Amino acid sequence: MKNIKFLFVALLVASLALWSCESDDDTDLSLALEAPKDVGLVFNITQDNSGLVTISPSGEDVTSFEVFYADGTDESIVLALGENAQRSYAEGTYPVRVVATNLGGKTTEFTRDLVVSFRAPENLLITVSESATSNYGVSVSASADFETSFEVAFGEDPALAAVPFMEGDVVNYDYTGVGTFTIRVTALSGGAAVTEVTEVVIIADPVTLPLNFESSTLNYNMIPFEAAVSIITNPDTSVGNLSSKVVSIEKTGALTYGGVVVPLSGPIDFSGPQSLRIKTWSPMPIGTKVTVKMESSNGAISTADYDAFTTKVGEWETLFFDTTGVDTTQPFSRFVVFFDLGGAPTNDVNYFDDIELADGPPILLPLDFEDTNRIYNIGTNNGAYSIISNPVPDLVNSSNTVMQFVRPATGPNNYSLVAIVVDQPVAFNATTSFTLKVYSPRVGLPVWLKIERIGNGGLFQEVTSVTTTVANGWEELTFNSFTGSTTADLRNIVIFFDPLGTTASPETIYIDDLIKTN
Repeated sequence: MKNIKFLFVALLVASLALWSCESDDDTDLSLALEAPKDVGLVFNITQDNSGLVTISPSGEDVTSFEVFYADGTDESIVLALGENAQRSYAEGTYPVRVVATNLGGKTTEFTRDLVVSFRAPENLLITVSESATSNYGVSVSASADFETSFEVAFGEDPALAAVPFMEGDVVNYDYTGVGTFTIRVTALSGGAAVTEVTEVVIIADPVTLPLNFESSTLNYNMIPFEAAVSIITNPDTSVGNLSSKVVSIEKTGALTYGGVVVPLSGPIDFSGPQSLRIKTWSPMPIGTKVTVKMESSNGAISTADYDAFTTKVGEWETLFFDTTGVDTTQPFSRFVVFFDLGGAPTNDVNYFDDIELADGPPILLPLDFEDTNRIYNIGTNNGAYSIISNPVPDLVNSSNTVMQFVRPATGPNNYSLVAIVVDQPVAFNATTSFTLKVYSPRVGLPVWLKIERIGNGGLFQEVTSVTTTVANGWEELTFNSFTGSTTADLRNIVIFFDPLGTTASPETIYIDDLIKTN
């Protein structure tokens, strides 16, 4: 029995040996590994004038480090990843060298001077700069004479240990929120003597577009001239502007150019839209001029004045400022806003809000397709649309531009429709109604009107009982008897043409002037 067991073990050893020999022919994947990278050294000198130094190597793709002490001996120590070494040094400068080795035997060397000095560091200079990647971040570096290393505390959390670093290193830190913080940098010597410098930093939200004036921590630093300006609670929270905060402006004095400068934290990014939209509220007559221009941070570079004119009295509306031709290579970083520029002060208080870049005016009710600047978000099903010159103007509809919808020949249970997204939610109550001008090729064409939530068509208001009574002529259809629920954010307007009906040949239908009448 013992002999049998021995034979089994011998066969197993032979089998393993054979597998090992065969595996020698396989490709050694470790040979493809890149040499270690980001190799570095951090020194921590005990603050008791003993000269005891803890040497901590670091790097990526490393299996071991060999640290050469460079203290007049040839001695070194091999460390695994995460280990450190300790050595006592006399005062002086030592070019400590580390050789990092990876699994494939490739090496990378790095040398850093260890300065052991028992006098207090001198000429400590620190640099604190804004982070390039975070609105709440800072980067810290330092230099000094007779220092061995540094520590930095960022002043946000007293329980957080100071971060050690070496001259030439940059330490990055992200604050968790806005506030005023004291950064303390300590230069360490080889003994107990240290030198400290502090710098106060203020972390604030950046003022960027779109600008809505809602932040409770942000200092908008607006600069009024010949005007009284403040950020106040929105006096008219309506469908036109649901914001909590808006800017109030009143021209004062006897001059005609009262306005306000609205600075940003940096130059405007024109990589996308280049024109402007601003929400305004004015008690002044319809046609009151609102003027905007853009300037560099010191006002030395300026655009032309861009004008828009109010269309409402005592209501919020969104005005569009066409800045076609503006030189987008200039560092424009602030706006100047005027109401009734050139007119004498009238003691009227105006408001504005939500400054943003945009390609065109907002898409709002009523929909009349007359403004060529508007860029519509339109979808269709079982049909094709186009915005064209009115091909059949008459007394009912003499407007210049209408929407054409070509409905193809369809079988039963097909939905032919056009959907238009508007920028402002449509509000409903028990008496809400709409009118729509329609040109139909036949009497009895069913037209449905549905307003639904984008992304959730199950939330909607709809009327399905309206049909045309005129063939080959314009007529105005009325849609009422909505449920009047308070369903919010209904912005997708869908118009159906004979849904579920069958036609043997295509039909061309025109629509215009969708108006919410109450």
